[in-house]
Amino acid sequence: MSAESLLPLITATGIRKTFGPTVALDNAQAVLYPGEIHALMGENGSGKSTLLTILAGAQPADTGKITLRGQELVGLTPAEARRLGIAVVSQEPQLSSALTVGENIFLGRLPTTAGRVSWREVHRRAAEILAELQLEIDPRAPVSSLSLGRRQMVEIAKALADRPQVLLLDEATSSLDEADTRTLFALLARLRAAGTAIAFVSHRMTEVMEHADRATVLRDGQYIGTRLLSQTDEHVLVSMMVGRDLKSYWHKAEVAQGEALLRMVRVSRGPLKSIDLTVNKGEIVGLAGLVGSGRSALLRTIAGVKRMEAGEMFVNRASVRIQSPRHARQLGIGYVPEDRKGEGLVMHWSLYRNAGLSRVAALRALAPVTERIDRAAYAKGTEGLKVRTSDPRQAVSELSGGNQQKVLIARELAISPELLLLDEPTRGVDVGAKEDIYAQISALVQGGMGLMIASSELQELIGVCDRILVLFQGQIVADIPAAEASEEALAYWASGAHLIGAA
Repeated sequence: MSAESLLPLITATGIRKTFGPTVALDNAQAVLYPGEIHALMGENGSGKSTLLTILAGAQPADTGKITLRGQELVGLTPAEARRLGIAVVSQEPQLSSALTVGENIFLGRLPTTAGRVSWREVHRRAAEILAELQLEIDPRAPVSSLSLGRRQMVEIAKALADRPQVLLLDEATSSLDEADTRTLFALLARLRAAGTAIAFVSHRMTEVMEHADRATVLRDGQYIGTRLLSQTDEHVLVSMMVGRDLKSYWHKAEVAQGEALLRMVRVSRGPLKSIDLTVNKGEIVGLAGLVGSGRSALLRTIAGVKRMEAGEMFVNRASVRIQSPRHARQLGIGYVPEDRKGEGLVMHWSLYRNAGLSRVAALRALAPVTERIDRAAYAKGTEGLKVRTSDPRQAVSELSGGNQQKVLIARELAISPELLLLDEPTRGVDVGAKEDIYAQISALVQGGMGLMIASSELQELIGVCDRILVLFQGQIVADIPAAEASEEALAYWASGAHLIGAA
C-alpha cells in the first residue's frame, strides 16, 4: 500500500512565521504519511529548518494549523511533542560535551529506580540504541572525546530513545562520512517499514533521489510543490528550488599551474604518518577519506592549529615550521575549519566583525581595532560570494547555514591568501549557494591561488578538483587525477580495501 493511500500522520498547513520584519514562512505546508521518507528541500533561507522547529514545538507559528492523526495541536511545546512521539535531530548536535554519551541520550529522562538514577539501565539502554545504529561507541565515553560526525550520530541516537512515530531530521548527514550516512539511511529504511513518518532536510541531491519517497520544495518561505520522486528527476527539483536553471554547476576551469606553493616531505604529527604532497599555484587538490582518516588533521597541521612533529614543510620554496594560525596567515595561508560554529565564527558578533577577524590577527599587539578594518575586510572577502543579509551589522547567528559558511570563507579571503585550506566548505549549504562557492573557487584558482579541499562528498571532489589525495589511517594511499577518478575508486582506497590480500 502506498503512503498516499493512507491517512496523513502529521500535517502543517497555512504556516506563517515572522522574525521582526523578516518573513521566514508564508503559507507553507507539509504533509507526512506513515511509512514514508519525505525530503524537505529549498535553498538556505527558504524556511525548511523553521518549519521543522514548528512541527517539533520548538517555536510557535504566527498563523496556520498543525494536526497529528487528524487532531489539531495547539500550543505545542518540545516536551509535548516528544510525549506525542515527535522527535527532531538538529543540524548542529545539541549535546553537553561535559556529559557522557549515555547521559546525553537520556538527558531529561534518565531511568530511575527507587527515586535514584539507575546508571546500569542508562548504559544498557544507550548501548542498545547505539547498536541499532551500528556504532561502536562506549555509552560511558564523554561526548567531548568524540568527533563532530560521531556526535551527530549520538544526536540521532538521542532522538530514537523514545521510539518516535514522527522523526524530523535537519541536515542530519551534513557532518557524517559515507559509511555513517549509509548506516543512517539503512536505519531509516527500517523505521519506514515499521510505519514511522520521516522528514529530512538535505542539500545532497543524491541522498534525496536515492532514499526519499516524496519531496516538498520551499522557496523564500513559500510552498512551491510536492513531487513523487519515482516520477520526477533532480533537474525539476533544482528548478523548483532556485526558480532558475543553474549554470555549469562545478564551474571547473582549465588553469595553467605555476610553481609549488606548498611542499610537505615525510611530515608526521599525531594521526598523520609520513605525508608527502605538493600543491601548485592555480591547482585544486582534494582530500578524500573516512572520518578519522586524517583529512582534517592534515589541514590543521598546515594551518598551524597543531604543529608538525617530524618532516619538512616548504611554503614558496622556503623551509618553515608553522607555529600557529597567526604564523600561517603571515605566510599567506588561509584556513576554513570544518566546525563553523565551534571553531570558525563568533555567533553573536556581526558579519563585519567576523569578517575582520583575519585582518585583526595580523595587526601588531595593542593596535586599535576599528570598524573601518571590519568593513574593508567584509567588502574584500565577500566579493563574488553573494551573502544574503539585510544588514552586515546583524549577528551572524541570524543567518542561514549557507550564508554563515560564506561569511567564514570571506573572513579568510579578506587577507588575500596564496593558499586556501577548505574543510567541508559546502556542508549544510544548498545547491544555489554551493554553485556560488564553486564559482568563487574557480575565480580564485584562475587568479593563481592554490586550494586544498577536504570533503566527504565525493562528487564534489571529482567535479571541482584537479587531483584527489585519498587518506587512510593517517597516510596518503592514492593520488588520482580528478579526470580519471570515480566514486567507486575513491571509496575503494578510502575504505582500506586495497589492503585485502596484500599481506
